[in-house]
Amino acid sequence: MSAVEMKKSKSKVSMVTVKSQSQTKSMVRLGGRSMSRLRVRKASYGFAGVPGIRPIERTSQLGIEFKRPPLLFLNTYQLDPTCRFHIPSVKAATDDILDELFTGHKYNIQESPALAIRIAGELMRNVKAMQFNRYRIITVVTLGQKRAQSYNNAISFIWDHERDNYVDVQREVTTAFIQVTTFGVYLD
Repeated sequence: MSAVEMKKSKSKVSMVTVKSQSQTKSMVRLGGRSMSRLRVRKASYGFAGVPGIRPIERTSQLGIEFKRPPLLFLNTYQLDPTCRFHIPSVKAATDDILDELFTGHKYNIQESPALAIRIAGELMRNVKAMQFNRYRIITVVTLGQKRAQSYNNAISFIWDHERDNYVDVQREVTTAFIQVTTFGVYLD
């Protein structure tokens, strides 16, 4: 074996390089342990209350208002909703939002996706304010440019035809079309 070189940096990470005639090995040490021996614990989902598993702290502010709300009630074995998904009121809310935001819209590659997200967000807020008890509200907004093409859309669910329902609204302007579908899926 030949020379051993040792270099220390300011951030307490040391690099040890061992040179021999046939090979060169380098090993990074972190806090006195090699990286190969560090135990890396994967994030655990749903086991935050188990001792020894720390929950992940998230600092992102994206989509805060659309996060799943905390469980407010236990199982009541209630099979029918107390307030059903009301199609005319959801259709009226959708029409109001489209009249306000989509009338006179000209398709633009930069602005149209942001408009679709804004329409979906406002519609979700308005429908959730209607307080349909025990319904999951799903809004799908498709905004596309009219260029003499055909458009087909298919969405598949396991559907309860007695309790679940949806509202579908389409609009067209000279340069674009929009399809807004709002689903009310009952959680029993």
